[in-house]
Amino acid sequence: MADAPSCRRAQLAQRSNYPSLVLGVALLGLIASNFMVSVLAAVVGELADEFGTSTSTMVWVVLGPNLGFAVLAVTAGKLADLYGRRPAFLVALWGSMLFGGLSAAAWSPGSLIAFRTISAIFGSACGPAGIAIVTALYPQGKRIKVLGLWSMVMAGGPVLGILIGGPVIELASWRWIFVAQVPITLVAIVAAHLVLPDTPRAADVRFDLAGTLLLASAATGFLFAVNRGPVWGWLNPALLTLYVAVPVLVVAFVLQERRAPVPLIPVSYFGRRNFALPLVSMFFTQFSYMGAGFVLAPLFLSEVLDYSPTRASYLVTSRPLFFGIAGPVVGALGARLGERTLSVAGTMLVVASSIGLAMVDTGTSDLFIFATLGIAGFGLGLVMPAMIATITNAVDPGDVALAGGAQQMVVQLGTVAGIQILQSLQVAREAAVGPDDSFTQAFVIGAMVSFIGVAGALFVRRSAPVPPSAAPAAPAAGPRPVPTERR
Repeated sequence: MADAPSCRRAQLAQRSNYPSLVLGVALLGLIASNFMVSVLAAVVGELADEFGTSTSTMVWVVLGPNLGFAVLAVTAGKLADLYGRRPAFLVALWGSMLFGGLSAAAWSPGSLIAFRTISAIFGSACGPAGIAIVTALYPQGKRIKVLGLWSMVMAGGPVLGILIGGPVIELASWRWIFVAQVPITLVAIVAAHLVLPDTPRAADVRFDLAGTLLLASAATGFLFAVNRGPVWGWLNPALLTLYVAVPVLVVAFVLQERRAPVPLIPVSYFGRRNFALPLVSMFFTQFSYMGAGFVLAPLFLSEVLDYSPTRASYLVTSRPLFFGIAGPVVGALGARLGERTLSVAGTMLVVASSIGLAMVDTGTSDLFIFATLGIAGFGLGLVMPAMIATITNAVDPGDVALAGGAQQMVVQLGTVAGIQILQSLQVAREAAVGPDDSFTQAFVIGAMVSFIGVAGALFVRRSAPVPPSAAPAAPAAGPRPVPTERR
């Protein structure tokens, strides 16, 4: 006999606005779990002074959560697909809240880094599980509209955290940020418990622990190598070892997945154009978007053009602003234009932004810089929902959360690689050609790299439309036929 909460959820499911209600609750959980990921980025130096440690140590209070958010995203998605997406979403929120609250009581650098990282690991499950829950309630033709809003919130959460966190840290203490996280997340937990639909779980399956360890090790090795490269030197013996180890781990992962009864990621998915190519496109697009616009552009404005922090911040805000504007555009035109058109247009705008940044000099107007940065944000706002929709439509319905986790991991890998590699190239060229030209060259390289993202998007096939009246059923744990694709 069903319990009372299940009956109430079943009654809610009969309402015409139930999918919108579930979307709102999932977005609330997403904000609660991910807006703290980078909130301490601006106060790393102050934290180092407070705890009596070095800045290089304290920077892991930001790096650790980002690593955790990336490395275990696929694992979180697979667990959600196997053992239930609603339970996975709730566990993610509980864990994020618990360790977020413990962060407020941290007594040492190690405790703060550990609590922040574990909180982010739990929070990483909200994205894949939430995407799977929401997309199961919308027909395929409407998913891209919903995912436009999802992408906007996913990208805006950390920005919101920084905007709110800055004044709180200034007026009170960084600890109060994590104190405030507890009631916010608790509200999301209660709402999720009352609203999110029950989801089936797979029976008589074993989780692929070996595949998880191999993939996590490969991702960690890659992220650690690109992060430490600018600090230790790219030819450091430890990093040279990682350059060899990471490909070996990837090969071992593929071999493990071929023989695993229930693989973490079925190898056959990489033979599906609409699974593999969007991942390639998102990695290289994110590489340029974050490497050129997020780090190098503000540095260029302050160090070369001698802009004040306020003036530079005003210009850089165009990226999240235009990213947000792209959401309604995707909602209005997404189903009509299709995933490929949106993705190609978006990636081309990211390329154009990098080229535009390479043209900036002391005589360039603020309006040009604002627009140049803004078109990158608008472009990525077109790309992300289109690519997420493509990937989730390409996998079996029982693996939608896994697809969301793979997308989340690849985006984070591209982010770290772009930031570290482009900044390292700029620094390496500065002595030879001077500050101005070194930034120009880095922006040009970013544009060239993001062209690979354009190529990946260009060869994606548009998913065949599904009649709007064909509302999908709740996702099953087992495999189902793959949605057809058309050119």
